[in-house]
Amino acid sequence: MRRKIIIAIILLSSSIAGQSQEKMSNDFNLDIYGFVRNDLIVDTYKGIDAGYDLFYLFPLYAGQDQNGEDINECTSATLSAMSTRLGVKVDGPEIFGAKTNAVVEFDFMGITKSEPTLFRIRHANVTFNWENSKLLVGQTWHPFFGGSAYPIVAGLNTGAPFQAFNRSPQVRYDYNVGQFQLSGAAVYENQYTSKGLEAGGFVTGNQAQRNAVMPELVFTAEYHHAGIKIGAGAEVKSIKPCMTTVGTEGSFKLDETLTSAGFMAYFQYKKEKFSVLAKGFYGQNMTHLTQVGGYGITSVDEATGAMTYTNYTNYTSLLNIVYGKKWQVGMFLGYGANLGTGEALYEYPTTGSALTKGVLPNVQDLGRIAPHVSLNLSKIRLSAEYEMTTANYGVSGFQFNDGLYADTHRTTNNRIIAVMTYFF
Repeated sequence: MRRKIIIAIILLSSSIAGQSQEKMSNDFNLDIYGFVRNDLIVDTYKGIDAGYDLFYLFPLYAGQDQNGEDINECTSATLSAMSTRLGVKVDGPEIFGAKTNAVVEFDFMGITKSEPTLFRIRHANVTFNWENSKLLVGQTWHPFFGGSAYPIVAGLNTGAPFQAFNRSPQVRYDYNVGQFQLSGAAVYENQYTSKGLEAGGFVTGNQAQRNAVMPELVFTAEYHHAGIKIGAGAEVKSIKPCMTTVGTEGSFKLDETLTSAGFMAYFQYKKEKFSVLAKGFYGQNMTHLTQVGGYGITSVDEATGAMTYTNYTNYTSLLNIVYGKKWQVGMFLGYGANLGTGEALYEYPTTGSALTKGVLPNVQDLGRIAPHVSLNLSKIRLSAEYEMTTANYGVSGFQFNDGLYADTHRTTNNRIIAVMTYFF
């Protein structure tokens, strides 16, 4: 059934695109765009990823065998066209004195490992463009993605987890004052989510943020002039990790929320064939931005089971340098670290351990180096990249005072990527 729906959508889009301008309303202009992309990938270490290893974040440590060898250190290879993309742009009539347009964009990357080829929405939004401002309503890049200030690499991860990667439903307003752009957005989570503590058939991936009611609030500012962009932003969000608890006196509703804050800044310079981008992120519980971290339990009421929480604080930084047009060479460097929790974690008396939640809060630090070369020929782009990513895991000597580890184990993945992309 899903294949029939996909085929119908593609045929309908092609039919609309084939209509002459005279047959279309004078108020609308339709443009279909996208690309067909094939990725050939070889890895040496299994990792946290999406789409059958296409979107690789970092190696996943799963322990060692009796010979002291890493269980997940395993060479693998795949060829896939799942990142192929299809989009429609619509320029519409003037409304409220603003030029309007809409974007709907799909790909085949799915949302889970069990459904990696799911036909999914990437972007779906409407914008109102006035002379000095713009209002966007719908799903698009999270403001921390940075607009056009993002890394240029061959891999599909676009520099994540060192670069924020998130598309979410939002209401965003941009205001331009000379060479400055000031923006504010109210963002709700969808595919890229904060992690909750509850499980069950009624639980959705974005439930922790939904149950806190308030959207994530994001504020950014950017200065741009003569090929230079300097930007900064701040965000604050609240989640309700758990709705109910169980204690010695029975079951109880839990209203405890956890508030976190995050910051980002970047510098970009572009001129002709050369570009350089330096960018950094610092904040608490930034798992919804495809970054490591999370939170932990600081106290538990034995009678009611009520819990309180504390955030892990993490940071990442990146440097991306690219030169060329027809032939293009580039280098990506990234590093990040876990700075621990703001408060001491609760030690459960029955297990002698702490309870943490997020995206591998036991990762102590991580790094990446990724050179690439590309050849651009008309509508075809051929790319090759070597990407080495390391992650340092805490394995023993857990410290309850800050959630970090005294003893660590470093893992490394070596990835070779060859990509062919045909744009239309």
